[in-house]
Amino acid sequence: METISQNLAAVAILSVNLIASISYFVIYSTQTLKNAFFRLPVVLQKGYVAFFVIPLFAAPFFSVSRFAGPNPLLLSTGILIAFIGLSIIVLSFLKIGVVPSIKSDGKLSTSGPYKTVRHPIYFGTILAQSGLILANQALIPLVYLPVSSCLYYLMATLEEKDLVHMFGRESIEFQKKTRGQVITF
Repeated sequence: METISQNLAAVAILSVNLIASISYFVIYSTQTLKNAFFRLPVVLQKGYVAFFVIPLFAAPFFSVSRFAGPNPLLLSTGILIAFIGLSIIVLSFLKIGVVPSIKSDGKLSTSGPYKTVRHPIYFGTILAQSGLILANQALIPLVYLPVSSCLYYLMATLEEKDLVHMFGRESIEFQKKTRGQVITF
C-alpha cells in the first residue's frame, strides 16, 4: 500500500507541473492575460515560476518504482548531471533574472549560457530533472520526462515569437547562429 501511495505522490507532484504548464499556455495565449501577469507583484511571479520547476525536481524523491536496482554509477552520474543542470540554471538566472521581464534591460541575451542554447533555463531544468531521475532511478518521473521536455519546447517556441516581435532582425539572426532552442543539438 505504501508503494502505491508514494507513486501517487510522484504523479500528483508532476501534475502540478502539468497544470502550471497548461496555465502558462492559457496566460500566454492573449496579450491581456500576459500583461495582467506582468503587473502582479514580483513575489507572485516568482512563485508561479516555482510551480514549473519544483515538481520536476521533487518527484524523483517520491517515486518508489525504480527502473534499476541500487547502482553507485547511476547515482554518481545522476548527481553530476543534476549539478551541471542546476549550474546552467543559476548562470542563466544571474544573466536575466528568475522572471525575465523583471530584470529586463531591453536587450536580447546572447552571451553566457545563451551563446550555446537560446533557452538555457529550460535546458538546465531538463538536465537537472534527468540527473535526479537517474540518481534516484525513478520510474514515474522518467515516464514524464518526454512530456516535460515537449512542454518546455512549446514554451520556448511561444517565447521566441515574442522575442522576434520585440527584437526583430536581431532575434532572427540570434536564432540562426545559436545551435539549439532548448537542447543544444
